Amino acid sequence: MIESDSGNLRAFHLVVYSDAAVRGGAEVNLSRVLSVLPEQIRVTLVGVNAAVLDWLAPHRPNTETVLLSAITDRTDFRGLLKHRSTFRHLRPDVLQFNLSSASSCQWAILAATTIPGLQRIVIENSPMSVWSPSSARLKRMTSKRLSAHIAVGDRTGRMIEESTGLAPNCIQTIYHGVPTVGRVAADRPENLTLLTVARHDPIKGLDLLLQALTMVEPRCNLVLIGEGDQTNSLRKLCSELSLNDCVEFRSAPWGEARVADMMWAFDGLVLPSRLEGFPVTIVEAMLAGLPVIATDVGSVSEAVVPGVTGWIVEPESASALAAAMTELLNDPAAAARMGQKGQEIADAAFTIEATRKAYVQMYTALLK
Repeated sequence: MIESDSGNLRAFHLVVYSDAAVRGGAEVNLSRVLSVLPEQIRVTLVGVNAAVLDWLAPHRPNTETVLLSAITDRTDFRGLLKHRSTFRHLRPDVLQFNLSSASSCQWAILAATTIPGLQRIVIENSPMSVWSPSSARLKRMTSKRLSAHIAVGDRTGRMIEESTGLAPNCIQTIYHGVPTVGRVAADRPENLTLLTVARHDPIKGLDLLLQALTMVEPRCNLVLIGEGDQTNSLRKLCSELSLNDCVEFRSAPWGEARVADMMWAFDGLVLPSRLEGFPVTIVEAMLAGLPVIATDVGSVSEAVVPGVTGWIVEPESASALAAAMTELLNDPAAAARMGQKGQEIADAAFTIEATRKAYVQMYTALLK
């Protein structure tokens, strides 16, 4: 762990709260931040799902965990009081909330705002809006009591502000970078092959990608790495579109193996999402030297530069995806140059080391 820029950061207790019921992108982002924070920070994780806590904790040695029952709604006074008493008992110097949508953690944040003298931070991982007008009002009220309000991308922050009625530019940005991408042994396909790494969920737009593939000539291969509730329906769609010969479904590797370290073996990454914050998958692909095709959602365009590192296409358009895929496949040399440029940009701005430095600077400013 590199500590060169954390000399002015005093030792302190950081409590991180997540109300995630399953592991998603927000929790992956959090795990990477936890793994690189300076050693003088003592971390306690508080959450409502044992599996999520058990997955997060090993990313940082000596991390303690506290499991609570989720607060059901505003009438759950027992849950609100339990959260408040837990936060008070832990005596954090900083209490940080990791949000997977704009309404995540809202009741826990409310409980925390009643504790005087507590530094409260919110990390927004997705532009997904609040659940209701009352949730928006609650967010506006509690946001006034935050010490720092952070989003994983500029556009993501602006979208949350607009959808919830927060003051313009009140949310700052810290990009969530990724660790160094290597090159593990992997079979490089003989034919041009594109890659997608995504949870099998409707918001990821994989159905659109399969439809787009039928429009690409000459036909290329596609590898889908991921799993989820939509896997069976995607396999069925693949058969209906007569794509079984050119589409391969793979589960994400377990243990020490990382998809990012295998990306070098492919010719490009396609991310056809309907909704994103700042997807680290595209940064991993850029660090691996791949050109990227992605939809213009969330903060994607803050990493992918059209015509320079890849293609940005409109969401919900299979034909736009197909056109970009065809351009990539028809000029592999130009695509390779885009991949090289993307690697340079990602190395400069989107590494986990850059993220660590930004968090250290934030904590240092708060604890002066």
